[in-house]
Amino acid sequence: MNENTAKKSDKTKPKAGRLKRWLCRIGFFLAALIGICILLRLLYPLWLNMRLPADAPRIAFSLDNSVLGRIGITDLTYQRVMAAAGGRLIVFRPDAAGEPEVDPEAVKTLLEEKEIDGILLTGGGDVDPELYGGDPNQTMLVHRLRDDFEIALIHAARERGLPILGICRGCQIINVALGGTVRNLRKDEDMKYSHLTSKGHPLELAPGSELAKILGVEHLDKVISLHGNAVGEPAPEVTIAATGPGNIIEAIETDSAGRRGWVVGIQWHPELTFDKHLQHRVFKTFVERAREAHKLRNMVGQNSAAVD
Repeated sequence: MNENTAKKSDKTKPKAGRLKRWLCRIGFFLAALIGICILLRLLYPLWLNMRLPADAPRIAFSLDNSVLGRIGITDLTYQRVMAAAGGRLIVFRPDAAGEPEVDPEAVKTLLEEKEIDGILLTGGGDVDPELYGGDPNQTMLVHRLRDDFEIALIHAARERGLPILGICRGCQIINVALGGTVRNLRKDEDMKYSHLTSKGHPLELAPGSELAKILGVEHLDKVISLHGNAVGEPAPEVTIAATGPGNIIEAIETDSAGRRGWVVGIQWHPELTFDKHLQHRVFKTFVERAREAHKLRNMVGQNSAAVD
C-alpha cells in the first residue's frame, strides 16, 4: 500500500464511523418515539377510563378507518373530550367480525350486549354515493362496509331511543341514513377552500335550535372546518341547525322531544378546539342525554324483572 492510499483509508474510516454512529442515534430515536406512541396509545385511554365513575354512560364510538384512525390519533382525541364530558367510549369497528356484510339484527344485539347508552359517529372518507344517488366519480376513500354499519347503528339506536352525535362525516351519514343526500364541495373551488381549511370559518346557528340552546349563542366567529363534503338535501325528519359560508349546512338535528331520541350532526370539529367553555358543551349535553338513556334502560329492566 503506497502512502496516498494509506492516507485515503485513514480519512474514510472516521467518516464511516461517524455515519454509523448517526444511524444508530436515528434508529434509537425512532424506536423510542414508536415506544412512546405505543405506550400513549395503550395507557392514556386506560388512565382516562380509570378516572371515570363505574356508572359513566357507555358511548359506542364508530372509529375512523383512515390512517389516523388506525394508529389511534382519532381515538385519543375523542377519548380526551368524551372523558372530560363524563362518557366512556366503547370502540366499534365495522370489520371487527370479519364479515363481508352488515347484519342489522346483529348490530341491535351488539348495542344490547355492550350496554350502549349513546352513539358517536366521527370523520373519515366519503359516504358511498350509491346510498343517496350521488356521482361515484367525485368521491374519495369510500368504505361501504363502514357506511352500512353506521346506518344500521343509527336505526338501531333510534329504535332504542339512544342519543346520537355525528361529527363531520358523522353528520353526513346521519342525514343519508334518514333519507337525505350529501353535497360534494370539491366541485366548487370557492366552497372547497372556504370549508376544507385549517383556518376555519364563521358560523350562524338557527335561532331556537337545539344546538343554539346548547351553545348559548347564535354566532361563532371561528370553527375548525376540514370537510370536502356537506349535507345536501336534508332528510325529511331533519332540520338545519347551523350554516357556514355560501349557506352550506354545518349542523342538523331532529326533534329532541321525540320518542326516537336526541340526534345532532355537526359538520365542523368541536373536538379540535380547546374552547371547552363553549364548543365542548355539545359533548357534555350528549353525555347527559346518554345518562338519561342509561337510567331509563335500568328502570325498564327493573320493571320487567318485577313483572316476571
